[in-house]
Amino acid sequence: MKTMKRMLTVILACLLCLSLLPTAFAADDDATHAEGYTEEGDGWKSVVTWMKNGDLNIFGKLYYPADFDETRTYPVIIMCHGTDATHAIYEKGKWPMKMAQQGYISYVFDFCGGAEKSLSDLSVMELSGETMQRDINAILEQVKALPYCNTEKIFIMGQSRGGIMAAMAAGRHPDDFAGMILLYPGMGMIDRLIAEYPNLEEVSGDTIVDNGHEFGKVFLTDVYDWDVAGTCSQYKGNVLLIHGVADKTVEYEQSLKALTEYYAQSNSELVLITGKQSVHAFDVFWEPGQTIAWNAVIDYMATEVAR
Repeated sequence: MKTMKRMLTVILACLLCLSLLPTAFAADDDATHAEGYTEEGDGWKSVVTWMKNGDLNIFGKLYYPADFDETRTYPVIIMCHGTDATHAIYEKGKWPMKMAQQGYISYVFDFCGGAEKSLSDLSVMELSGETMQRDINAILEQVKALPYCNTEKIFIMGQSRGGIMAAMAAGRHPDDFAGMILLYPGMGMIDRLIAEYPNLEEVSGDTIVDNGHEFGKVFLTDVYDWDVAGTCSQYKGNVLLIHGVADKTVEYEQSLKALTEYYAQSNSELVLITGKQSVHAFDVFWEPGQTIAWNAVIDYMATEVAR
């Protein structure tokens, strides 16, 4: 009987612990997704760091330089992924590792509802432009509260759809970001959506299709009245745009338009990657293009951090 009581006590304690976990992790038994899980590599260390957006749980990882000193402050880069991707696409391109080797901290994360494989809360059908903006805002505030974050040197990086989301966040909060890096940003996403669905009242059903991907109707209604040009232009800092000329998913002309219309009053720059393999997400799999992009970002960061 005593043995049975001890077993029941242990089971109840385990159930209580599970109930206190973030919901995204409670349904996931992979220990590598647990808060505090640490990995190390050449010049970097990563630590799983869940963040909160109200009641929602955001999965992410902080990447630190190998010689990280918690008594110092560091520039921090918030990295926003694109459509149907997760934080892992930045890891595949070695971006947070490369930045850690340069002495910077990065936060890579999964947007809530950002993909079927997202570890954060919400489903893809619940994703919208405003949920993504709220994720970025929540992360920004929590990053600013880190004692080792240099709050004067917070940068935002966006890739594809994450690019326009980063640009909108910077436009809405221009004083919070010291700089911005946009990789093949989908700056024409809103125009494309409105062209496809010119009358909201005529959109039937609960889903829409954008660029071959199905989303909930809220994804359209949330961004329908966005003033992309007006908002993005509010950011007056220097922006680095990097785009492949062979990109058919997001044409490089979208970055050129952003440079000449949104960021013309700053010392912003567009780096074009050439060659047949300079397609969308070239930095993930094409080593020559990846190296050019790395070097451009390293130079940009060194200049902007010293400013």
